[in-house]
Amino acid sequence: MRVALGWLPLTPQSTALLLLSLYLLTGPVQLSSDIVSAALALGLLAVVTLAILFVVAQGVRLRTRPLFSVTPPSSGSHPDQSVRIILTLAPVRILPGSYLECTLDFVHPGITPHALRISGASRFERKLHLDLSFPHRGSWEIRGLLCTLRDSAGLAQISWKIPLQNAIIIEPRSISDSHLPILSSTQRPGDLVTDTLNRQGDPFDIKPYHPSDGVKKIVWKAFAKSGELLSRHPEASMTPEGFVTIVVLARPEDDNLCAKATAYVRALKELKLDLLVGCEGSSNRELATDETSCHELLIDSVWDAAQSTPELLIADTQAVLDHCSQSSLQITVRKMILFVAGSRVADPLQARSIEALAQWLASRGIEPIFCLSEPENLSTQTAGKLPQRIRALFIAPSAAEVQAVSALSYRTFLANCLSKQWEVFV
Repeated sequence: MRVALGWLPLTPQSTALLLLSLYLLTGPVQLSSDIVSAALALGLLAVVTLAILFVVAQGVRLRTRPLFSVTPPSSGSHPDQSVRIILTLAPVRILPGSYLECTLDFVHPGITPHALRISGASRFERKLHLDLSFPHRGSWEIRGLLCTLRDSAGLAQISWKIPLQNAIIIEPRSISDSHLPILSSTQRPGDLVTDTLNRQGDPFDIKPYHPSDGVKKIVWKAFAKSGELLSRHPEASMTPEGFVTIVVLARPEDDNLCAKATAYVRALKELKLDLLVGCEGSSNRELATDETSCHELLIDSVWDAAQSTPELLIADTQAVLDHCSQSSLQITVRKMILFVAGSRVADPLQARSIEALAQWLASRGIEPIFCLSEPENLSTQTAGKLPQRIRALFIAPSAAEVQAVSALSYRTFLANCLSKQWEVFV
């Protein structure tokens, strides 16, 4: 089913010509019987009418045919990277003096694709491509293809939309290592749990001899001195047991933070640790338990993260705690790792929201541990100085100055965490 976008095929040019014709017919022609004005008015009406009939007839014919199919790029596309989308045009004939203009229509804002202009005729399929750059991660759904047929003089047009069901997946760039320590969230730290069932250490432990130990394990020097049979056994091996809870507070622009969080999850799974990962905007979604599901969750929740509020931050964190308490393990969380972008806590308003979340965790006996991604550009300038205000009136700020965040606000957040004895890793 195709949906028409407009009722009239008029353009600003044809509208102006029709108004001019109307003026000539009601003015000079009627009052002064001006033959030249009458010829000009009737000629303009004929040209506009013919252009409209030419475009509408051709547009109705094209709208009844399946014209396009879209092939999204393969996985592995990243933000700010040129992504090529292939459009396959069926064999079609665009009459001379007209052209077809097509533009992809995305569900979410943030991308302005260029229009493709198609003209001429072909008996074979034509492969067209659009090179787009997406600002951040996410599943960028294509709502449809906007098609507009125009004549070359710009006197008439007819528009319609071809519904499509495609999506372009943009993933955060991956990093190899997070360089963060392993932090357990449960009451039993992994480095204190002894594995008594699988003793695989060196044979340094000594205990009274048992016939099942065998003769080779007897410590003969100890028997010669004390007369007591003792045998060696492997020392108890230490296993990295633990359960790690993570909440990634990533806005759409925090793709670098997502990469760090995913790398940390990968390191935990390599140590065979159990974990549970939630994120900003993850409400009503299944929480992640490994690298793959964490990667998918961060991409799928990006649009809800853009609409997040301080109340929703607490709700998303509560969902992680509820999952731990409702599981069969009955896990009691004592520490929670919060991944936050450094540029975010440099914003005083955002910093207050993050601190409120940490205070909410602390009130429930849970220690928040911050893992910050260091801001790329810290600014020590203050906007209140008069010379800087005068300079901004005449000189446009550079891209680096626009992206710079306040070093004072960033350090204030770190100082607040230190005063409340909250751990911070950068």
